[in-house]
Amino acid sequence: MELIDTPGIDEVNGETREQLAKMIAQQMDLILFVIAGDMSRVEFQALSQLREVGKPIILVFNKVDQYPDADRELIYQTICDRRVKELLSPEEIVMVSAAPLVTKVVIDEAGNQKIRRVKGEANILDLRVKILEILQREGKALLALNSMLYVDAVHDKLVQRKLILREQAGDRLIDQAMVSKAAVVALNPVTVLDIFSGAVVDVALIISLSKLYGLQLQQSEAIALLQKIALSMGGISAGELLANLGLSSLKGILGISTPLTGGLAIAPYLSVAVTQGAVAGLSTKIIGQAIKMYLANGGSWAGANPKTIVQDIIDSLDEKSILHRLKQELTAKLQPSPRS
Repeated sequence: MELIDTPGIDEVNGETREQLAKMIAQQMDLILFVIAGDMSRVEFQALSQLREVGKPIILVFNKVDQYPDADRELIYQTICDRRVKELLSPEEIVMVSAAPLVTKVVIDEAGNQKIRRVKGEANILDLRVKILEILQREGKALLALNSMLYVDAVHDKLVQRKLILREQAGDRLIDQAMVSKAAVVALNPVTVLDIFSGAVVDVALIISLSKLYGLQLQQSEAIALLQKIALSMGGISAGELLANLGLSSLKGILGISTPLTGGLAIAPYLSVAVTQGAVAGLSTKIIGQAIKMYLANGGSWAGANPKTIVQDIIDSLDEKSILHRLKQELTAKLQPSPRS
């Protein structure tokens, strides 16, 4: 049997001590919750939280030697009937005196009698019997319960950590695809190839995300999913299409005329290409976030309308910030290298 004493939760720096006590209590097989009188609000809150952990608890009413019999009984009944009635039964409350002070008459060197209070013998027999009774009756069950709760807690933490890492990896994939699509669309002057190249990037993103989430989709499934999301995107998809059809044609003309004009058309060309690429990149950001939500729900929309989900994603994004970032990156990529 190993006994571990934790700091008092209502002492100096109580919040830190309380967290330490809770952490240790969650690893124990049996909890002894020690009080020295009527329960304080802090003690009751801590006891309530420990009760939720699911471990057996003995409430130890210590220092009972400091109270007259009537007061001690009144405090005990108050604790049983009013303080912890919903948390513990009377059988789980034990009164002890771990370090009682007893009055003793002593004679000094001059032969005078004096009364002193000295430490007496600990009165913890009831607590010892209660602990042994519980261990004898439920020892193996306590070990099994604690092991199960500990494994569950560790498993939950591992699962939570795994979900966080997967979320971060998914965001990185989306950002990479967003920049890649923006660059591909901006650098490609041919309208049909603009749309096709952008779709290729989106399909590749969907397949990569499906692998990350353990629901690997085939190319045909990824294309079908992309079509459904594109239809749900409304104004964004229409804006991207207009950017591809309208701006791409203009970009093509400017691209051809650039050498003929001695480079005078390069500035308008860059402006159009950057705008077109940024809009395309933003659409991939929205598509990726929608796909991530779809995959996180096990390959379903969880009873929701895809259009509503896409709209919520659009509302949550800082479109201006994303477009500004993409325009900066694309401008740097499209700037002609200085001639030596």
